[in-house]
Amino acid sequence: MLKLDFERAVLNRVPVMEKHPESYFRQVLFLCDEYQHFATVGESEPTGDEKFFSLSRQPKCIPIIATQSISSLKSALPGESWRTLLQTFRTKIFLSLSDDFSTRIASELCGREYKLKASYNLSESGHDANVSFLTGRALSHKANITASKSYSSHHDLRFDTKTFMELRNAQSVTIAYDGTNPMPPMFCYLKPSFNNVNKFYFRQLADGEL
Repeated sequence: MLKLDFERAVLNRVPVMEKHPESYFRQVLFLCDEYQHFATVGESEPTGDEKFFSLSRQPKCIPIIATQSISSLKSALPGESWRTLLQTFRTKIFLSLSDDFSTRIASELCGREYKLKASYNLSESGHDANVSFLTGRALSHKANITASKSYSSHHDLRFDTKTFMELRNAQSVTIAYDGTNPMPPMFCYLKPSFNNVNKFYFRQLADGEL
């Protein structure tokens, strides 16, 4: 109930901001951990988190939510409504995931790209071959071995499910949005706020701080 009252109060700022465009309105932060316990969807009703998040930029609300996994969010919502809610989050930061459903959805959200895949071919040829009476195998005193390497383009997942399951501490796959344009999914190294901000990630990792 408190969450719905907060969302209603934030959306009520819209007509006030339109009425007084000369005034300055501060940003509002919506921060929620373990969001799967508080998530609601309205579907055909006028209330619902998916409707609030889709309109939150206009009243200057910054929503930041954290959930255990996509599976936990799916199990808390009816039907396929979790998809509608998930698409309202423009920036998504995936830490290590352990269930196959969450890793598959996260991998699909990152999309596909063309990758070069190497293939190798080994071939052996011989001249004046004969059969050995001792081993019964073909023998040749003039043999050649040819090795070749070729590349072919494949339309493959940008990050496969294995990548999400093997993410270490302070590593993430991020789908970012800069406020104007979406950025391509990328592998990110994170630095905890309680560590030295002037010390780069790999030095912190080598010193055992991560």
